[in-house]
Amino acid sequence: MARRSSIELTFREVTSASSDSYVAAGVVVDWIDKTAYACAASWTRVDCVTSYVGNMHFTVPVPRDTPVTVQARVVHTGRTSVHIQTRVLIRQDEGWVVCTECFMIYVAVGEDGEPAEAAAFEPQTELERRRDLDASQRMVYRRQVEETIQALPEGMGTSEALTLRFLADTDERYPDGKIRGGAVMKWIDKTAEICAQRYSGHDAAAVLTGGVRFYRPITIGDLVEVDARLVLTGSKSMHILVRVRAGDRREKNPAVVAYGLPVMVSPDGTGSARHIAPWEPITDEDHAVAAQARKLRDLRNATLLTPSPITSQN
Repeated sequence: MARRSSIELTFREVTSASSDSYVAAGVVVDWIDKTAYACAASWTRVDCVTSYVGNMHFTVPVPRDTPVTVQARVVHTGRTSVHIQTRVLIRQDEGWVVCTECFMIYVAVGEDGEPAEAAAFEPQTELERRRDLDASQRMVYRRQVEETIQALPEGMGTSEALTLRFLADTDERYPDGKIRGGAVMKWIDKTAEICAQRYSGHDAAAVLTGGVRFYRPITIGDLVEVDARLVLTGSKSMHILVRVRAGDRREKNPAVVAYGLPVMVSPDGTGSARHIAPWEPITDEDHAVAAQARKLRDLRNATLLTPSPITSQN
């Protein structure tokens, strides 16, 4: 099989459990993961697992019942990792429009289940060299984000919070049987959505998601716990910290699988978002979580990828 550095796939959501006219962020992230995985696996010629899902801001919502094009390309490689830049496009009257862009990182895995060496990507053009350098610089911010998340208190505090528990049972798997990162992202998005709905009293949708670091895979039959809690509010936004744990159903302290911090809003039906009642921290733990959430927000903004224009250089 020829090694490919770019891939393009098309998706379309026709039915959904939601009454919203737009595709949920978790579904779009799942499409991104499927396309980026295909690109990473084509480049490495071995199985890959999701290591990181980058931040993504939806400047244009993705409508349901509409063909959606997802593009993925290799921009950087490490010893065992492949960095993929993706973008989501829809065609409107004025032409192609970019809804969001996202960086994904995959780790190549050998037949023994251990990380395998990835073929090096050598930039050939000035644009490819800039993308390669940008991917390297983003790793510095990601380490800072990871350290900030690990410093968060374990408790859920006094803010709006909930925990979903279920046995992992899905057909969305990698070839080695592990559950795909895109499936986990859908769990994160759905739990954040419910938490935001409970707080606001209205429907909720993600305007910013991603920034998720995966620490270990989930296998079929694992007991999964997805914790979500409100940690910060803006005038119209709700920042929801989501923590995923998984392990054998007999394990009382399952291992952490991933963290995320989606930003949710409550659409008012006119294309705008409702104003949100501010959350005021009460306990010392509340204040500590809010302080870390503000730091995470600033770090995330430093790495947020603004959708690029459609040009012949892209």
